[in-house]
Amino acid sequence: MTEQTTGGPGGGVLARAVLAGAGLPIAIGAVGVALVLSWRDDLPARVASHWGIDGTADGFSSVSAVAWLIGGFAAGFAVLGLALVLAVRADATITRVVAATTAGTTAFVTALVVLLTERQRGLGDATGVELPGAVLAGALAAGVVVAVLAAVLVPRWSPGARPLGPLPPGATTAPHLDVGAGERVVWTRSAATGGVPAVVLIADVGVTAAIGIVGRQWWVLGLSVVLALLAAAMFSITVTVDERGLRVRGRFGRPRLHTSLDRIARASTVTVRPVRDFGGWGYRVSAVGPLRGARGYVLRGGEALLVERTDGARTVVTVDDAVTAAALLNALLERRFGGV
Repeated sequence: MTEQTTGGPGGGVLARAVLAGAGLPIAIGAVGVALVLSWRDDLPARVASHWGIDGTADGFSSVSAVAWLIGGFAAGFAVLGLALVLAVRADATITRVVAATTAGTTAFVTALVVLLTERQRGLGDATGVELPGAVLAGALAAGVVVAVLAAVLVPRWSPGARPLGPLPPGATTAPHLDVGAGERVVWTRSAATGGVPAVVLIADVGVTAAIGIVGRQWWVLGLSVVLALLAAAMFSITVTVDERGLRVRGRFGRPRLHTSLDRIARASTVTVRPVRDFGGWGYRVSAVGPLRGARGYVLRGGEALLVERTDGARTVVTVDDAVTAAALLNALLERRFGGV
């Protein structure tokens, strides 16, 4: 069970988040490097390090190069984990996701390389080494276990209420909207990714499926199906504003985001540039710029709903007619609590 603290991430809490998001990748990478180097005398001079779509080895490297690959990958993800943990530390949930992602990905890649290298011990020539599905499954299991461990290492905390400051640069106050005392009002819109991001998504799914079919790698074909389902769930949403607050749901009901009205301090609109502000499209967290620390659904550039919570966290959703959504939220806040 994870503990929960209040008042924001203190020194001890932040240290544990850094340990999970950056320390674990370093430790995992160090273990992987040590294992590979300890097998140097038992391995071929050139070990198999890359496999084609048919599962046969088509790339070879020295033992030192394999060790450098493990260490470099781990170091890169450790730096990425450190930067992201420090950037999003105001949000406990996102911090846990960052730690789980960096540590779990490092564990998966390290376990995969180490397990494939271990299979080559005692061989004089690595040309015939194949890529077995059991190794992929074992590496994936290791990644999942470490991701869970990293998430558990990061304590939960409740920032508590914060005073409402000025609007972020680029945000615009929503116009006033009158809502009667007994009037029930609901605003809802659907939003989806289009243009270049949609083309890239479709192309990625198609290429992955083609590789699986041509190479008769059915697990790759299965991966393409998973990618298609994830894309459909993550890049098509329905946004609803009513007396319950803000709700965002994916096409299949998940992922889901709900911010109740009593947790909302203010709503406004802001112009979003996906790449510059959030590094891309999808469910994103901003690490730099005026929206630093904000999270939410960025499916396109342009007008977006910006919701500031009472604990200081910010949610961004790119959706048409965001100004009406913001105005309605503010009107509902004013009706229930006497002002924004």
